[in-house]
Amino acid sequence: MPTMTPMPRALALATLLLVIAISLPLGAVLVFGLKSLASPQTLIALAESVLAGYVLNTVLISLLAGVVALGLGLPSAWMIAAYAFPGRKLLEWSMILPMAMPAYVLAYAYTDALDPSGWLYRDVVGLLASLGLQLPRLDIRSVWGAGIVMGVALSPYVALLAKNAFEERQGAAFDAARAMGLNAVQIFFRLAIPLARPAWIAGLALVVMECFADYGTVAFFSVPTFSTGLFKAWFSYGDRASAAFLGMLMLITMVVLMAFEMRARGGAAWVTSRAGGRAMHTPVGGSTAFLMAMFCAVPGLLGFLFPMYLLVHAAISAGVGPDVSKLFAQALNTISLGLIAVLVILPAAWVCGYALRYGGRWAKRAVRIASAGYAMPGLVIAVGLLAWSGLATEIADRWLDWRLALASTGVLLVGAYLTRFFAVGLGPIESGLGRITRNLEWSASSLGLSRFQVFQYVHFPLMRGATGVAALLIFVDVVKELPATLVLRPFNLETLAVAAHHLAADELLAQAAWPAITMAIVALLPLAILGPLFGGGRRS
Repeated sequence: MPTMTPMPRALALATLLLVIAISLPLGAVLVFGLKSLASPQTLIALAESVLAGYVLNTVLISLLAGVVALGLGLPSAWMIAAYAFPGRKLLEWSMILPMAMPAYVLAYAYTDALDPSGWLYRDVVGLLASLGLQLPRLDIRSVWGAGIVMGVALSPYVALLAKNAFEERQGAAFDAARAMGLNAVQIFFRLAIPLARPAWIAGLALVVMECFADYGTVAFFSVPTFSTGLFKAWFSYGDRASAAFLGMLMLITMVVLMAFEMRARGGAAWVTSRAGGRAMHTPVGGSTAFLMAMFCAVPGLLGFLFPMYLLVHAAISAGVGPDVSKLFAQALNTISLGLIAVLVILPAAWVCGYALRYGGRWAKRAVRIASAGYAMPGLVIAVGLLAWSGLATEIADRWLDWRLALASTGVLLVGAYLTRFFAVGLGPIESGLGRITRNLEWSASSLGLSRFQVFQYVHFPLMRGATGVAALLIFVDVVKELPATLVLRPFNLETLAVAAHHLAADELLAQAAWPAITMAIVALLPLAILGPLFGGGRRS
């Protein structure tokens, strides 16, 4: 039987160059972090002053966000995957709505309403006072506020992965559980959750990684974490040794989390459902159906619809109208960066996807290392690129007598996007290629088709859906990215995320509402396309 030739040298070379380019910021963070150990006085001062607070707050926010994401995502995913009730299809689609609303935008919206000086907080306090009750003072600008907001915003990570896992379980297992007398709650806790453990642990790991990576939410809430500490050390105090050390700690933590997540998934395998083996949706009605629908609506309501209402209310009540021309320019910049990132990352994902399919052990390991960039905060990646750009500028000035200014350029920004979101593009491409059997390739090869012709006539036509999903996910993530864009953008370029952050940082929440709303709409449009794919349970 004919076989495809081994990975060509050109593909191997392209893979190696891409892996080096993607991993450069991570290597810089590690190198400069180790170099910072040569300045023990700075590190001792950091440990004696703020390091413990950074660690404690980051861990507490991650734990709280994980609990909220699991509490919202797991039950709603199970209800939608296992039961049939009115509105299920609409709620199935609405699970992805919070993906269009970054956590820092939720923070802007809820702070304006729920801060002790906010209008909704005052109304609730007044209502309770009329009933003879007193609400204890709650400050949303706190660790618990940041954790809850990020848990709501990141709940789709758990919900979507868990839903797909629940739908792929063999229906016979649940039927056998019912025959043994287990009720719905027992089936959920004793059978469904253990069977889907690799999926929801993967989602939980993503939630924790995103909490470590977040800058906009914790900066707005003035909560000291690794991200805010790194930003303050590098850009406010010029203390690059402390910033590099914090970045190295974040990098090591993310690698440990990724190793834990991979080990947790690797130790729990399952048999996917065969044809006709999927569990049937059990019809429910009455109060049970109403309660299920209400619970499944919570993520979409808290993570998108209600914040959108709060943002519009904040702008209108303050008499602030949208500056259409400025919003259009910011939206155009945002969309342009998203499209450029797609054009850069997609080809890289295709090349490395082929390396995973045809390459040797070294190629596969190299691609996996490059994929670790998604677990790294955008701020850490930005610091790594700035370190390399500073080194390049110094070498060019000292040895070549060139005057370079690489600190804030579009090239560095796109490079940060490549490192940060390469794994987002690679995932659908790798999964799509995995669904194409080798028999098709052997048949095409026997007909005399070259490898490029196999790509042109076999792989790409079958991979249009996966490629589209990869492109849309990359675009949405770039639209919402704040730290890397904030640090590396050219000085004359302002995106919707940066505009909203600057206004919110100046406590101009009503003015920040319009760029935040526009950003959510821009991110929602691709998600509206993705909705049917997610809703149908297809995996890319």
